[in-house]
Amino acid sequence: MPARILITGGAGTLGQALAPVLLERGDQVRALDIREPTKPTPGVEWVTADLREATVMAQAVEGVDAIVHAAAWHGIHLRDHPAKDFWELNVDATYGVYAAAADAGIERIVLCSTMGVYGESRRPAGDGPAVRIHERLPLLPGDVYGLSKVLAEQTAAYFDRARQVRGVALRFGMFVPEPFLHAGIRFLYGGVDERDVAAAVLAALEALRDRPAGRFDTFNIESRLPYTEDDARLLRTDPMTVLEHHWPDAPSLLEAAGALPWGPINEWYDIAKAGDELSWQPRYGFPEFLEALRSGRTEIGDSSS
Repeated sequence: MPARILITGGAGTLGQALAPVLLERGDQVRALDIREPTKPTPGVEWVTADLREATVMAQAVEGVDAIVHAAAWHGIHLRDHPAKDFWELNVDATYGVYAAAADAGIERIVLCSTMGVYGESRRPAGDGPAVRIHERLPLLPGDVYGLSKVLAEQTAAYFDRARQVRGVALRFGMFVPEPFLHAGIRFLYGGVDERDVAAAVLAALEALRDRPAGRFDTFNIESRLPYTEDDARLLRTDPMTVLEHHWPDAPSLLEAAGALPWGPINEWYDIAKAGDELSWQPRYGFPEFLEALRSGRTEIGDSSS
């Protein structure tokens, strides 16, 4: 069923990947950002404004059926933004988005969150095995960015429970565009393809149609890796042996491309919950990167993907 979707932070990577997919399936898209997109998507209703202003959000949500809240400062901004910036945008403004949605009677919001909420829970113990990251781990953020996203998730949970704004938080891995080889190796360290990110948002929007209020939940959104607990120690001490076990030609392909692992693999992400409850499965990841290397291509997935 077509809907009008508001994307906050619409000029960012997620917004630019998501808008065309929404339009293709027949939705109307309104995008809000403080800056203009570098490549505007034809058919998108664009609003250039600061969502931290209450009047801006009150106008932006008019006539909207659902919201994808992607506007945020991210971990890469820690080096050049003070803590108060993260608080003002990721915490205070998130409250404003949800309050405006509740006042307007909007019933579905997908919150774009991060693996950074796990913080210290992602760290292996001493020389112990790599950690399987699942949604039941304690949230122990190690910086203001992770903290701000934990508070954003709690805000979303409150509005789901108290104001019937049904929602989920998608905890994304790294998907900022990177050169081909870097992006391929990044899949081993918490990377996800932006096309899979967009697909996860679509899946979440659809799941929220029938999800009753008061059931806010969180989901890891990452590329798929075949690791098991049996791999956990070698992932830290000898990751290439693990790769060779699962993909016998991986060492030779990576060496020929000059794209070796960056060091120990300290964690891997369990994405089963998103598959079970959102019917989402990633299409792109390390196996597709290896296939591109085998085929002599410099892009992940064929041109029609």
